[in-house]
Amino acid sequence: MKKTRFLAAGISVVVTGALVFAGAAPSHAAVKKLSTIRIAAVVKGLDNPYFISVKAGIVDTAKKLGVTANVQAAPGLNDDIGQANKLDALAGQNYDCYIVIPISSNNLSQGLGKITKAGKPIINIDSPVDPASLKAAGGKITSFAGTDNTAAGKAGGVSMLKLIGSGKKIALIAGLAGNVTSNARIDGFKAGAAGSTFVGPVNADWDTTKALDAANQMLVANPDIAAFFAANDQMAQGIAKAVAASGKKIPVYGVDGIMDNLNLIKSGSVTASVSQYPYVMGKMGVEACVVLAQGGKVPAWTITPYGIIDSSNVDKALATKNQLPPGAYSDPYAKLIKK
Repeated sequence: MKKTRFLAAGISVVVTGALVFAGAAPSHAAVKKLSTIRIAAVVKGLDNPYFISVKAGIVDTAKKLGVTANVQAAPGLNDDIGQANKLDALAGQNYDCYIVIPISSNNLSQGLGKITKAGKPIINIDSPVDPASLKAAGGKITSFAGTDNTAAGKAGGVSMLKLIGSGKKIALIAGLAGNVTSNARIDGFKAGAAGSTFVGPVNADWDTTKALDAANQMLVANPDIAAFFAANDQMAQGIAKAVAASGKKIPVYGVDGIMDNLNLIKSGSVTASVSQYPYVMGKMGVEACVVLAQGGKVPAWTITPYGIIDSSNVDKALATKNQLPPGAYSDPYAKLIKK
């Protein structure tokens, strides 16, 4: 896996280039005018600002390229059945390409099987689909674009260790039990902060209030906790409230880089976020779909950028709405579009 490191505007951005150039458009695809291309997207619930940013990346890029994009979202962040119903409704509508972010690793597999059997390409972004369940449903992902969550978590662990030192007690708050993304971030963080003593992880279902309650309980049971790591920024916000109520000065790290959390970093309530760039994921999803609709080939796997946002660089992130990373990053799809 080839990696390139950039240091710009105080953010260390790690970018991994496309791994395998094996994705290809289905045999029926032919070069099409941009104005005739139709894309359908199903993302997670828009009750999370992260997925609002994904949608913005899809909508803005489609408008810039002159293609049509229909973006549907799950009724709620944890409504896997509702999300599957959204995809099923779109599956038979003859779109040129589909973009998906599954809530769980297998909740969209049946719908994706139908789309694959119809000969349509599928771009999976952000959260990967479970290969076994997808294969059982007769589905195939043409290309994936998303963060290396293990590496992002590890970057958070390394950063925190520099801040608090080794051998301290760190509390971990995870998302949904068994969630691939949450597990990867927690495991990566533990690797980056190796030598620490870990409390948890406790699952808080990506929810701010549940994370607040979990953090309160952990602080009572473990008064010597030196820091908290949450698998997403919304949970970090809940932890920050618990820490403030305790009267202690304890670093809190999250993951995602959503604007609400960046404002808390600015105010000092949250220490840092391992920022992903969901806008970029949405952008790449559309670009990949356009290439495939035009009969081109795309990488089977592309890793999108991430970086640590803290007090040293939060002002610039806020000024740019944290849509794009501050340094160069690899986008293998854009250059393949025929305009």
